[in-house]
Parts: sequence; C-alpha cells; structure tokens
Amino acid sequence: MIVRISRYILIVVSIVVMAIYLPDLYWLFFDVKTSSPYVSYSPVDSMFIMYRHGDNGLVFYDEEGNTYTREEYEEKLPLFYYMQLIADGRMPDSLHGIPLDPNEIKTNRNNHRIRTYTHDVPQIPLYPLLESESGRVTLEFPDEFFRITDKGMEFVNSKTKKVNKEKSALFTDALKNADFQFPAKRVYTNPTTRKPFDEGCFVIDNKNEFYHIKRAKDQPVVRNTRLPEEINICYMLVSENNLKEYYGIIISEDNRLFFLTYDNYKLVELPTKGIYKVGEMTVVITTDLFFRQVTLNKNDGIDVFVTDRNYNLIDEYHESWKPREAYPQGKVARAIFPFSLSAEDDSSAYVGLYSEWHFPLAWIGNLISLLLFALFVKKEGRTWKGAIPELILVTLTGIYGLIACMVYIYVPLWRSERK
Repeated sequence: MIVRISRYILIVVSIVVMAIYLPDLYWLFFDVKTSSPYVSYSPVDSMFIMYRHGDNGLVFYDEEGNTYTREEYEEKLPLFYYMQLIADGRMPDSLHGIPLDPNEIKTNRNNHRIRTYTHDVPQIPLYPLLESESGRVTLEFPDEFFRITDKGMEFVNSKTKKVNKEKSALFTDALKNADFQFPAKRVYTNPTTRKPFDEGCFVIDNKNEFYHIKRAKDQPVVRNTRLPEEINICYMLVSENNLKEYYGIIISEDNRLFFLTYDNYKLVELPTKGIYKVGEMTVVITTDLFFRQVTLNKNDGIDVFVTDRNYNLIDEYHESWKPREAYPQGKVARAIFPFSLSAEDDSSAYVGLYSEWHFPLAWIGNLISLLLFALFVKKEGRTWKGAIPELILVTLTGIYGLIACMVYIYVPLWRSERK
C-alpha cells in the first residue's frame, strides 16, 4: 500500500514538472515569432511612421506603405533623432513655424513604460523620502527610510535600525492635521537620485484618499489631492521631469490612464477607447514638443493614440496579427498539452505556480493518450478495475499522465516480471 501511494505521489510530481518543461521544450523547436512595429507620429508629415525587423534587417515605412532609408526615417522624426540630425547637419531650424531649440526639445521629450506586471510587484514597506529643498545641485539619498503603520509615519535609520522618534512625530502630526487615516494602503514614489528634482511620494490612506507627502528643508509638506471618489487607483508611476506638466501616470482599477497634473492635481484622462487592460498590455507614453502619444502593446497587436498638447485626440493607429496560439504550431501544442504551468506570469512579478488551460482542444490529445494507455493495459492483461485510478488520471492530464503512469507503474512491473 505504501509503495502504491509513493508511486502516485511521484506521478503527480512528475505531471507538475512535465507541465512546466515539456511545453517550453516544444516551443524551443517550433516557435513562431511575429515582428511587431515600433510606431511613432511624424510631426513633419502628420502621419504614423514606423520600423520593424524584416528578413534583411530593419524596414522603415509609413502607414500608407511608403518605404524610407534610415536617414529619411530620422528626418521624419526630428524631435526624436535631433542629436543625430544636429551631428549630421540635417536638423531643421523650425517646424510649422516653431523654432526647434535643442534644449526645448530635450525638456519636452519624455518616455514612460508601464509593463504588464508593474502593478503587482513585491515591495518592502520601507521607502526613502528625499530632501526636495536641500540647496544642493544634485539629490542625495537619505540614511532613513519611512513606513506608515497604524500608529503613524515612522523613520528608521538604515544603519542603526533605530526609529527617529522626533522626525516620526513631526510627520505623523502633519498627516493627522491633514486628516490622514492610518495605516497607508499603498505608497508610490520614485526612489532614485537620477532625476532633476524630487516630488516626494503619493500615498493612499486607509479611507482611500490620495495624499501627496514631501520633505522640504526637513519639514513635512502634506496635501490631500482630493481626487474624485470614483477613481480607484490601481497603480501610479511617479516621474519627476523638467517638463513639470504632470507628477506621474495613474492607472485606475477600471483600466483607465490619467496624467496627474501640476494644475492642482487635476486628472487628465488619456485616450485608449476602452482597449487598455491592466496586466495584459504594456503601456508606452511619450511626450514631445507637439504631441502626446499613448502606445498599447499586446501579444496580438498594437494600438496607438496621439493627442495635441491640450490632450485632444488627433490620430490613432491600430494593427493586429495572429498570436502564437493561432498558428498551426500553437493549435498542435494546445491539443498535445492539456495545460501548462509556469513559475512566472506576465501579469505579476511574484514567483508562483501559474496555469494556462488548453481545453476544449486539449481533449483531442487527452483522448489519444487515453486510447494508448488502454491498449497498454489490455496488452499487459490487467483488469480495467485495477487500472481505474490511472485511467482517470490520463483522461484528465493527457500526455503528462500517460508518460508518468508508464514510467512509475508499468516499467517497474515489467522489471519485476523479468526477474
């Protein structure tokens, strides 16, 4: 009895291991790669221009199908390739009557990327709060980190591990005076000194109100942003940049994107027309002297929206292609493997056991595996009653159960019979 239980445990473990590695091994030999385009909006021609990897290298073209050399492509995007154009002497002095000053181009040029897993990343609940008005040319990383518990805001020295009670009391009182309700649910910050200035952190308190907390000359600055109640924040990307148009980008739980602006924390919704889905798409947001561009990348297509500086939608581009699963190789994989397991998932940065089920197409492979196993049972002259557990296992797990049962049950039986 113990031997039988041990074999079934080994079978289950083997099924899990095979579900992790066999699909990857299959795609190692039969992978299908789709070249997705990099899409930009040309201020020269007011149309989308892009490049992608072709059989003979990069291919540059526009939405109407016209092709370009690399140099022609760069000239269509002078706000992106201005450094190269200046070096080559090809940079225009103005565009549409607006002077093209390199410093202004650099100030207005920003690029933000929000990956599919960004909203679900493991965090240690200790955050730096940089001094925003130190008087120094560059920012300095503090020795103390803060946390916001149910008792208040605590500053812990990273070297001595001791709580700075005086500073903790100072900031806790400031939060209480602003009607902050402890503890904090989420804290969003940009913990780096590689930025032109510091805007502190943004915090969701226990009653779901959104606060802005800064440290100025070692004194607390606390403001309730008073966002609309219907906006439930899923994630915020804090970004300090010289444009000073927005504090960062907010994603709401109902899949909407916003700029949190310097205009009294006013939210400006970015156009996605209900296409964006948190955890399924990578978002790329770019700003330049003329436009604001939102790009949504997914495994079966790309959607691009362009606005003017007043956030009025002026153009959009959509392209789709077949995902890997839609190709013959993908359909065969879904038929062979009833499910696949992975320690990683695109929607989360946590390590876990993530599953992907391939039914109803997987029933084809499962029934073939069951038929093969039934033939083995009959060939060995064993009773159907004695093989019921294995038959059920193979029916549910397909090729994984077939291989595991053959290795751990019938191979040992054959060996014992030979002896």
